Amino acid sequence: MYVIEKFYKECEDIVKKVVKKTEKKIKFEIPPREIDADLSLPCFTLSNNPNELAKKIEKQKLSKNSLIGSIDADGPYINFSINRDVFPSLALKEILNKKEKYGSRPKNNKKILIDFSSPNIAKPMSVGHLRSTIIGKSLYNIFEFLGYECIGDNHLGDWGTQFGKLICAYKRWGNMTELKNNPIRYLNNLYVKFHEKAKTNPKLNDEAKLYFKKLENGEKNIVELWKLFSKLSMEDFQKIYDMFDIKFDLKLGESFYYKKAKDMVKTLLDSKIALLSDDAIIIPLANLPPLLIQKSDETTLYATRDLAAIDYRNKKFKPEKILYVVGSDQSLYFKQLFSAAKLLGYPENFVHVNFGMVLLEKKMSTRSGRVVFLEDLINKSIKIARRIVEEKNPKLMKKDEISQQIGLGAIIFNDLKQDRIKDIRFDWKKMLSFEGDSCPYIQYAYVRALSILKKAKTIKYKKPKFKTKKEIELMKKLSEFPTVIEKSAEQYKPHFIAQYLLEVATEFNEFYSSERVLGSEREKERLLLVYAVSIILKNGLNLLNIKTPNEM
Repeated sequence: MYVIEKFYKECEDIVKKVVKKTEKKIKFEIPPREIDADLSLPCFTLSNNPNELAKKIEKQKLSKNSLIGSIDADGPYINFSINRDVFPSLALKEILNKKEKYGSRPKNNKKILIDFSSPNIAKPMSVGHLRSTIIGKSLYNIFEFLGYECIGDNHLGDWGTQFGKLICAYKRWGNMTELKNNPIRYLNNLYVKFHEKAKTNPKLNDEAKLYFKKLENGEKNIVELWKLFSKLSMEDFQKIYDMFDIKFDLKLGESFYYKKAKDMVKTLLDSKIALLSDDAIIIPLANLPPLLIQKSDETTLYATRDLAAIDYRNKKFKPEKILYVVGSDQSLYFKQLFSAAKLLGYPENFVHVNFGMVLLEKKMSTRSGRVVFLEDLINKSIKIARRIVEEKNPKLMKKDEISQQIGLGAIIFNDLKQDRIKDIRFDWKKMLSFEGDSCPYIQYAYVRALSILKKAKTIKYKKPKFKTKKEIELMKKLSEFPTVIEKSAEQYKPHFIAQYLLEVATEFNEFYSSERVLGSEREKERLLLVYAVSIILKNGLNLLNIKTPNEM
């Protein structure tokens, strides 16, 4: 238990001494800035006379070494403040001792499987895949930091009727030389062409269905073509993953499950969970539309393959949770999928980690060709970052490496700085600003801390005595890191960490502007505080999968 958690526990124990028996949960709050306290408790739900209860709690005695400094009643509220002589120095020692492990938890022997990124084979990775990749990787880092064994599964969209369409398009208009010159963009153009032609020639859709059936039946030349598309696609995707330093434990696409999906259909029919309807097979669901699991031409759907994946994942890994990091537009589908899985008797360990859209001029559509290539977006961000670096520090070494760290960090942070359920926009000026609500702002605060530490002759630990308000406020903020990580994990929302890092960077900049560090009478204590800031900023950015440059 970290110092900040011990403080919360002490506060809870004080309340329980007065409210000895209650089934109601004691819900603490972080008080608003204008209240001079660190933790607050509204007493409305604990007593019919909350003002009187607050007065009783206020009278509780505290030991000299208590982490609580004061207890103050304010009408129906009770406010707790940290012991400024005890808490800050203990919290600092804890951070400096644990360093990169501060905020982490011991291994807990529990597994969490995270289904994220999941681009479609033979289509370019677009900004539509960006959010799943970024959010999924951050959650992977967070849960691993908290002691879970994480299994990252890139559940590739490498099966389905779209491959019938693509194979049909390639058979009609494809060229092997052009395919190998620029495979993904070429395949994307073929896919778009198919849909354009199908508007005036609906028979193409029947032809595409036939090709997909041949693929499911294992027809050799069709399977070889599909394998070639898959190989070329994965090579293209890997370039993006390498830039973001993202690795997966599994890459079991839909194709891995298509035979298992056939067995799943039989299981569902035998158990009478599924039934025949107009030559197709469906699962009727209470209060939801039925889930289609087999078409009239006897081909499976991604729902069938997802049910087979649930079966495989639970039997193979026995995970505590399975997280599906997929856009909010699929919310209905996941309600249907999870309801069907429940009927099959699987543990209810699945969570749809939904997120909003990436808003551009129009909603992206691969079919109509309106797609922004993720590689183009990344290159643009790095290019702008390079220009800024050249302007601010032309003598900087390793400009390419630092520009990439800034450019990629800006993209990631722009996604993670707000609640994932909200839509996001790209505003390059704001994303790459060195002031305010951005990743470069945090990275620059980290570099500033490193610069101070490099200029110092020595940094030796000595039990500090924090005196000024800025010192204590900054130390208190740093101590909150473990609870912020826990909150992010509980709600599957990395934005709590991102917003916290902005707060740390702001408080550090305010501290640095008003309190002299090097050459001051309090240099030793303040250098330790700056060192703690560097640890927290680096740990937090690492959890978000963002690199920390050593200079900017």
